[in-house]
Amino acid sequence: MKILMHVCCAPDATTAYIRLSENHEVTFFFYNPNIHPRPEYIRRLESARKLAKIWSVKMIEGEYEPEEFFKAVRGYENLGEMSYRCYLCIKQRLFKTAELAKKAGYDAFSTSLPTSPKKSFQMVMEAGEEASRKLGVEFVVEDFKKGGGFPLSVKLSRDLGLYRQNYCGCIFSYREAQKQREESRKRRRKELEELLRSLEISMDFEMDPQEMEVDEEFIERIGMENFGKIVKLLRPRRLLIDKETYVKYWNGRKNARFGKFKVKLSTKEEQHHLLL
Repeated sequence: MKILMHVCCAPDATTAYIRLSENHEVTFFFYNPNIHPRPEYIRRLESARKLAKIWSVKMIEGEYEPEEFFKAVRGYENLGEMSYRCYLCIKQRLFKTAELAKKAGYDAFSTSLPTSPKKSFQMVMEAGEEASRKLGVEFVVEDFKKGGGFPLSVKLSRDLGLYRQNYCGCIFSYREAQKQREESRKRRRKELEELLRSLEISMDFEMDPQEMEVDEEFIERIGMENFGKIVKLLRPRRLLIDKETYVKYWNGRKNARFGKFKVKLSTKEEQHHLLL
C-alpha cells in the first residue's frame, strides 16, 4: 500500500519508517501545529528534512498552524501530559493526515507517534480509528516503541545526527518540562551538597554543565565511586580530561558510564588541536 505517515519528529520517524516500509511505500507528512516556539518548530522540521534526504523518502510539509492547535485543545490547556489535552492534539494531527491521504490518493495513513514512550498507544489508536471511520481511509499503525523500537530510534538519531528534543512540543508541555527539570535540579543540588559535606569537600559546581573538567588528583582523593556519584548529580554533557587520566581510567572509550548515566569523553589534547 501507499501510506502517508504523519511525522511528529525525525527520531520517532526512524523506527516507524523502517517497520512500515518493509511492506509498504511510505511518504512522510510533517504536520505539527502544536510545536512551540517557532524556532523549535523549524529545528524539528529541518531534522525531518535531513532524515528524508538521507533515506531518500518523499516528504510533504504541512503548514505551521499554531492557531489550529490552540483551537483543538481549548478548555483543556491546564491538563498535564498524557491527558485528554494530548488526545485532542493527536486527533487534530491525525485527522489532517487522513484528509490529505484521501485527497492525494493514498491507500492508508499512519503516524510515528507510537515510537515515543511519552505517547499513549491507546490514544493514538482511538484518534486514528476515528479519523479512519469518518474519512474512509485505512489507518495502519503499530506500537513502534515495542520490540526494541524506541532504543533503536535513539541509536539511529545519534548515528544520523538527528536533533532529539527534550519536551513533547507544545507550550504547555514545555512549561511542564521546565518545571520538572527545575525540581530535579533542586533535588540533585541538595543531594550533591550532602555528599560534598560527607566527603569534607568545599567546592562549588555548576549544575547541568556543557563540560566538566576532570582532575585525576580529585578522583584519587575521593575514589571513582564517589566521583561517579558527583557526575550523576551534576549531569555534564562531556568530561574534559588530560590524556594520562583518560588512558588510566577510560582508555579507548568514547563515553564514561556511571550506573545508567553516560557522558561523552574528550581529552584536553583533542580540544587544543581543534582550537588550532
